Amino acid sequence: MTVTIRRPRLAIRCGSVRPDGHKPNLREKAEGQKQRRDERSTPIIEKLLYLLFLSLPFVTLIQTVLARADEYTVTRPIALETFISGPRWGYALPFAVKNKATIEKLIQCESRGMNVSRPDSDGIMSDGILQFHRGPTDTLAGSTWKDFSQASGITGSPKNPADAIRMTDWAISHGLGPRWTCWRLQKLSPGS
Repeated sequence: MTVTIRRPRLAIRCGSVRPDGHKPNLREKAEGQKQRRDERSTPIIEKLLYLLFLSLPFVTLIQTVLARADEYTVTRPIALETFISGPRWGYALPFAVKNKATIEKLIQCESRGMNVSRPDSDGIMSDGILQFHRGPTDTLAGSTWKDFSQASGITGSPKNPADAIRMTDWAISHGLGPRWTCWRLQKLSPGS
């Protein structure tokens, strides 16, 4: 028995004949090669776009986590040194107050913790929770606040509760407590 193996014929591309019977010229050969390259490169572009498409959810997730990291950053809270309070009022202060109990009594007597501007018992307009007298021209010029500010170096406003408490603490520590009418009425002393 004899076995015959036949090989299929391979078409020769260089000199191949088109179906219409003509040999392709150089331009047609170049266009054919370009088309084959484009066909090969298309799957690469498609793969890259596909990978980009698949990576978008991960990129979005990473951006979200990084953006929210700022929201969850723990900030150091302001240390409260002193809390001064009375019935229905209170003030948290970022500094230590030496005469806390005395100032609480003064605030309760002078304004009941309300930050107001009104005529005092002597008819002079006064400002803030500790009722600092205004000056003769109804301004801070020549006022109790201005006098204390020049002597202490403390600035601010009597209408700002923290400033007023800081100034009063300084004044009491320097023997100026009796300048308040309520000091005398309640017979207060620096340690009371």
